[in-house]
Amino acid sequence: MFNKKSLVLILVSVYILTFFYLINDVKIEFTGVSLEKYKEFKLNCGSIYDILINNIQYTESNLRMNEVVCKSTAIVKVLNSILIFISSIFIFIFGLKYINSRTEREDISDLLYLLKRRNKK
Repeated sequence: MFNKKSLVLILVSVYILTFFYLINDVKIEFTGVSLEKYKEFKLNCGSIYDILINNIQYTESNLRMNEVVCKSTAIVKVLNSILIFISSIFIFIFGLKYINSRTEREDISDLLYLLKRRNKK
């Protein structure tokens, strides 16, 4: 059966995974296609803290043109994490309401159906 302990355990695991999602570096993947080549480029922008708080300045010319992409990807990552936290709080509240309103009685509709059928005979 689904109880409060399993609900809390699931939500704690969601919080831990979201925290690790925020800690990971922001990475961008590009695909370059021409008539002769198909090449994938992977760009590691750094951590979210460095991108948004420290306003990291890239010294490499390859990273300077992608600075806006790195910042927007970091912002999207933060917004996704905030939405996950808010939605999991709502799931926790409504889950607790459901668990508390649920009764522990068994469904006896099958037994009633069998008794009614038996009494008709």
